[in-house]
Amino acid sequence: MTYLYENQNIPTELEKHIENNANLHSYFDINFKGIKPKNYCGFLSIDNESYFIIPKIVNEDTQNLNIFIYMLIYAYDINLKNEDLMNADNKEHQIFELFIRLFSDALLDEFKRGVFKQYITMQENLKVLRGKYIIEKNFTNFYHQNIYCEFDEFSMDSRLNRLFLYAIKYLQRFSSYPNLFRCEAMLDE
Repeated sequence: MTYLYENQNIPTELEKHIENNANLHSYFDINFKGIKPKNYCGFLSIDNESYFIIPKIVNEDTQNLNIFIYMLIYAYDINLKNEDLMNADNKEHQIFELFIRLFSDALLDEFKRGVFKQYITMQENLKVLRGKYIIEKNFTNFYHQNIYCEFDEFSMDSRLNRLFLYAIKYLQRFSSYPNLFRCEAMLDE
């Protein structure tokens, strides 16, 4: 992981990528002297290389990283234990992996309480009456011995669960943490 500091020039191999990608221009100050990160902190992953933009508070990388982690924990009220930080030190993408683990652990705990379900109104041509009988649609969509009805189905197919499933599949590209796969299995039921 390469550390980039606020308001300091970035490496030349990264400059070409940032100049070509218009989405990144709002996060960097581009002028004739070079490209510098603006007042943003976070992660940047380009061509299987991870960059970490941190505030320049102290001269040591690890101390700046610890200050950044403390700011995140304090600002978002994250319940982080010392063993989580120790496990993250052994990983290549330590901080990103840590936040993936925190997300997947919290999501799995919520799924153990119960996956979000809601009633979805459906209309189908069935062999038996289920819910409301719709006469108008039965005439237009008539099949022999079928009844067109409208009913409510209690289903896990909701926007929230689709968002969780998308986030899980996206994070699986960066991590093979087992709880991500457990969360995906709970949503696929």
